[in-house]
Amino acid sequence: MPRKVVRGAGWALTGLFVLFMLMDVGIKLMRLPVVDEAMIALGYAPGIGFWIGVLEAVLLVLYVVPRTSILGAVLFMGIFGGAIATHLRHDDPVLTHDLFGVYLGVIMWGGLWLRDPGLRAVFPVRRAAPPRSSETQADHAVCAATV
Repeated sequence: MPRKVVRGAGWALTGLFVLFMLMDVGIKLMRLPVVDEAMIALGYAPGIGFWIGVLEAVLLVLYVVPRTSILGAVLFMGIFGGAIATHLRHDDPVLTHDLFGVYLGVIMWGGLWLRDPGLRAVFPVRRAAPPRSSETQADHAVCAATV
């Protein structure tokens, strides 16, 4: 795939993630009542949503700045892990609530991976190695048949 297409897809995913997080941070920093209601329903103290929003805002800045984007992504995974644990403890639906942090993480890391050649070098996508020879294939077939 051409390098421009890969980078463009990376920036598109990054933009999607950043826009979602800006909305999430915004409602928390504005102290909308819905945030406190949701946090209380999940077992947290009133007002904690604001401080989570402050933390998310700092992490979002780290993620957007190219020199610190990997640090921001790693730290965001801590936030997402906490959200996943909270929803698991609260016995929320798996696909819509429990795994939402996983979805965000995939979009966040996917965007970063596609736009950062250094990260792609550390975590390359590898193709299956071609068979070495017909003798090796026969050996594997014999081993598989005996198991």
